[in-house]
Amino acid sequence: MARHIVVLGGGPAGYVAASHAAGLGCRVTLVDPKPLGGVCLNQGCIPTKVLVDSCSLLEKVKRAKDYGLRIDGEISVDWSDLRQRASGVISTVGDGLDRLMSNRDVAVLQGRGRLLPGKRVAVEGYGTIEADAILVCTGSSAVWPAGFDLDRKRIATSDDVLDWPTLPASILIVGAGLVSCEFAFIFRSLGLEVTILSRGNGVMPFLDRDLSSVVLREMRKKGITVQTGRAVDRLAVSSRGVHAFAADEPMGAAERGLIAIGRMPNTHGIGLEELGIACSDKGHIPTDDYLQTSAEGVYAVGDVNGRAGLAHAASAQARVAVDHALGLTCEPLNESIIPTAIFTMPEIGCVGLTEQAARSQGHAVECGSFDLRSLGRAHAMGEISGMAKVVADKLTHKLLGLHIIGAHASEIVHEGAVLLQQGASVKSIASTIHAHPTLSEAVLEAAEDCLGQATHKPLRRRAIVNDPVAVS
Repeated sequence: MARHIVVLGGGPAGYVAASHAAGLGCRVTLVDPKPLGGVCLNQGCIPTKVLVDSCSLLEKVKRAKDYGLRIDGEISVDWSDLRQRASGVISTVGDGLDRLMSNRDVAVLQGRGRLLPGKRVAVEGYGTIEADAILVCTGSSAVWPAGFDLDRKRIATSDDVLDWPTLPASILIVGAGLVSCEFAFIFRSLGLEVTILSRGNGVMPFLDRDLSSVVLREMRKKGITVQTGRAVDRLAVSSRGVHAFAADEPMGAAERGLIAIGRMPNTHGIGLEELGIACSDKGHIPTDDYLQTSAEGVYAVGDVNGRAGLAHAASAQARVAVDHALGLTCEPLNESIIPTAIFTMPEIGCVGLTEQAARSQGHAVECGSFDLRSLGRAHAMGEISGMAKVVADKLTHKLLGLHIIGAHASEIVHEGAVLLQQGASVKSIASTIHAHPTLSEAVLEAAEDCLGQATHKPLRRRAIVNDPVAVS
C-alpha cells in the first residue's frame, strides 16, 4: 500500500487525486508550477462557461419583448467587464481548491517536477522527493501547427482568448470540434462575424448525426458561416487582417484567427524516458485499465494518457488510479458511458452510443426522438430549439445511448448516464414518472417513441385492442 503519493499536475486529474488520496489517509504532495485547477479552471471549462452564461443572458435580454418585458435603452457588451467577471470566478474557485488542499494537509509545491528512477521526483526549488506511488497528471496544451503565424494576439488558441484586451469585428475559427463550436456561438452572440473552417463535411462529427444537423441549423439561423470540405494548411497575418489558405488557395479573411484543432499531451521534458516509459506517436502515455504505466507504481491520468479528453473523465480516472495504488478493490472505468456536455447555443448532452456507432458495432438498432418544441415548458422558457434522442437495441430494448440538444441538456443527460451504468432498458425510462412541466419529459417521450408510440407525437399507426402486434 502506498503511504506517500506524489501528484504531478494540479488540474481536474491532479487535485482530485490529491484530495481523494488524502481523504483515504495518505500523505500527499502535489507539484505544479501554475495555480491549481489546470487549463480547465484557468483558461478552459470554467471561464468559457462564464462567457456562455453571459451570452445566454444577453440573447434572452434581446428577446425581452417576447417575455412580456420592456427594456428601455440599448443593451451592449463590455468585454473588459466580461473578462473581469471570468477572472473573479477563476479566483473564487481557485481559492476554494487551495483551502481544500490545506484542509486535507496536501503539501502543494509550486514548481516544475521531473520524474527520476526509483519513484522519485525532482522539484525545482524543493529538491528530490521520494514516493510510494506517482501520478502523472500534467494535462495538455492546445495544438499549435506549423505554417500558422501564431502570435497569440491576432492568431491565437482557445487558451489565449481571455488575454485579448479587445474583441475583433470578425474571426476565422479553424476546426469544427467542441471548442470551435462553443466559441463560434459565444463570439456570434457578442456581435462578431464568425466563420468556421472545417476540413470535414460538417461540425462535431462525433455527435449523433441528428444532433449535428441541429447544430448546423442553429449556426445558420444565427448567421455563423461554416465552410466545409477543405483543410486549412496556412494562416497568415497581413496589414489587412488574418488570411486562411488551403493548398495556397484563399479560404477567407478576418480581423483575427482562432485555432482549435485539438490538444497535445504535456509529456515532454518530465523524465518519462528515464523511467523507460515510451509515449505513443501522438505523445500520450500508454496505460493499463487501472491507469498504471509500464513503470511499476507510476500512473498517467487525464489528458496525458489520451483515453478521454474530458475533465470529469480525468477526475474519475484519478480516483481509480489512487485506489489501485493503495491496493483497494476498484473497477476500471466504463469509458463508453462517460457523458459529454457541450455548451453551444443550445447546449448538448450526450452519453453512450450514437445511432451510427451502434449500427457499426452490429446492433439491431431502434431509436426514438422528441422535439422540445412539443413541450409546454420549452415554450414557457422561450427555448424550443432542440430534441432528445434515445438509442436502443431492438431485440432487447437495452438502452445504448441518450443524446439531447436544447436548454439544460448538460444537466438532463445524467438520467441516461445512470441507466447505462446499470445496464437498464428503455422501458426503465418509459415506466418512470417525469415531473410536468419539465424539459426532462422529452427523454420520457423519446423513450416511448423508441418503444412504439410517444404520447405527444402523431400516431404511427392506430393500435387495435387485443392485436398482439399493434400493442407489443
